[in-house]
Amino acid sequence: MRRVNEAVRAVIADAIGDLKDPRIGMVTVTGVAVTADLREATVFVSVFGSEKKRRATMAGLDSAHGILQSRINRELSLRRTPTLAFAYDDSVVRGVRMTKLIEDLVADLPEEPGPAEMSETTQTTDLEAVADVIRGHDRFLVATHENPDGDALGSMLATRLGLEALGKEAIMYLSGDAPLPGEYAFLDLSGLVRTPPDDLDDRIVLAVDCANERRIAEDTTFLDRALTVVDIDHHHDNSRFGDVNLVVGDASSTAEIVRDLFAELDVALTPQIAEALYVALVTDTGRFQYSNTTPKALRLAAELVEAGADVHGIFRHVYETVQFAKLKLLARALERAQPFEGGRLVISYLLRDDFADAGAEEPYSEGIIDYLRAVEGSEVVALIREPPRDEGPTRRISLRSSHDEVDVSAIARKRDGGGHRQAAGFSSEESIAEIIDFIHHEFVRAAEGA
Repeated sequence: MRRVNEAVRAVIADAIGDLKDPRIGMVTVTGVAVTADLREATVFVSVFGSEKKRRATMAGLDSAHGILQSRINRELSLRRTPTLAFAYDDSVVRGVRMTKLIEDLVADLPEEPGPAEMSETTQTTDLEAVADVIRGHDRFLVATHENPDGDALGSMLATRLGLEALGKEAIMYLSGDAPLPGEYAFLDLSGLVRTPPDDLDDRIVLAVDCANERRIAEDTTFLDRALTVVDIDHHHDNSRFGDVNLVVGDASSTAEIVRDLFAELDVALTPQIAEALYVALVTDTGRFQYSNTTPKALRLAAELVEAGADVHGIFRHVYETVQFAKLKLLARALERAQPFEGGRLVISYLLRDDFADAGAEEPYSEGIIDYLRAVEGSEVVALIREPPRDEGPTRRISLRSSHDEVDVSAIARKRDGGGHRQAAGFSSEESIAEIIDFIHHEFVRAAEGA
């Protein structure tokens, strides 16, 4: 009977992937128990996602029992085809929750890297899991974080193009109504939607370059409607908010992870995909000058150029197309820059009136913090800005570190933010003076090893 149970399980697991019922989400057939007389079989399944997704999936499987029984009859030489009944097995979900709980408990412990082989095995397994989700579904929503940078926009666009190359239907989503940074206007982001579509219940959400769900939108309840949420990111403090997570903390950019995913899915690099990935890669590595510029990142850059990425054109659009209003905003930020601790910490700020006086939109502040990094002797720099809009947080703070000894993501997490060791941020309702005091205090603590 053990052999019968396993044979029936294998047939059902394979057949479920061919079902076209949109109610059926990401299912794992964990076991089958066939009665000795072969009259009945209980099929145990686990379903990724919310309670709503589980109920819908179970209803879809019940409706498909006749199709699945016919498949068993066709593929197995049993003297009787058992009647199928589906039962929910929560052991997988409980295992995932336990893993998440353990990850949360050790998140604040000192990092102790394990064997490289173990890390690579885990990443390979996660990569295969995401590839399986993409292979098994046809409709997607690709989302990224609000106030997107080059890695966010480039990875989102490349992912959409890759899905379309596989014959999938995909739309891009960005929350809010703030305009996109002008330097990325040359990217083909046509079709980008700013509100979740009505048919989200029938789509897989692929969130790229989002450290946590709050970065997708202030109201994240819409994620509960999706069939499955897949989290693809390279921030080491990612909250693993997806039903499936592919987080590679030592990757130079999310674009690097997307390229690995394309390789797993046999997606060829077209000039359009290569250009989007190159934009993401070159901006997140600071034109290949930041410490995250690894040999793998440089090899990827060469591969993208060979695939048709226009290096000069991208450089001209991203770095040599500066709006005059952005220059005025930069001048104001440089004028307000304040050194602390002998210039090891530099902080500046932009008020809402500064945006109005310069005629600048919020995205125009993108990249200004990099000028503060150039100050001689600076180890950590911060830019506080008041977004020129009514909704959202009153102030946003960007942090950058020039030395790996000071982990600015740890500072950001103390205000519910996050990011990388050398690039992070958070939002705040505190006054500018209070924020400056907080950053100054935390910098001193970090510099002293407290």
